[in-house]
Amino acid sequence: MKHSYPTAQTARVMHQLSILEPATLEWQAQGLRRCVEEIVFSFTYPRLDMEVSRHMNHLLKAPFCVHPKTGRVCVPIDPNHCDEFDPTAVPTLSQLFEELNMGGTRAHDDNEWDRTSLGESISFFRSSFLQPLLKSCKEEMESSYNAKLQQSKSSLSW
Repeated sequence: MKHSYPTAQTARVMHQLSILEPATLEWQAQGLRRCVEEIVFSFTYPRLDMEVSRHMNHLLKAPFCVHPKTGRVCVPIDPNHCDEFDPTAVPTLSQLFEELNMGGTRAHDDNEWDRTSLGESISFFRSSFLQPLLKSCKEEMESSYNAKLQQSKSSLSW
């Protein structure tokens, strides 16, 4: 991923945008405020790939999809180590087939993916997303159940 650093021109534009806000009498108008936000977002936020920014259904927005042209599998990344991520080193579909076939014809088990290059990504996805989500759902259900139980107890009290 290539990083670009601010140029003098970028700094001047950002300075002009920052002084525009207090200097504008009609700043409260939603349209002008949104316009400045869109300018900043469009021209200052980094893009990994033009297609990522352009299309809502891009692979970077859904883990474990396969890119139709390259065969690369989209994997979740740890945001704390995103600088170390190499998008060309992700597993490919053909690589995964080879890894699974090398395991022989043993019975399918839940840990089958652990013996592939996708194992670490699946483990990370489970521990950083699925398990916290499950915990949150359980807590929400318990809280809702306890609230309903408390409500039914109070409505039955004489």
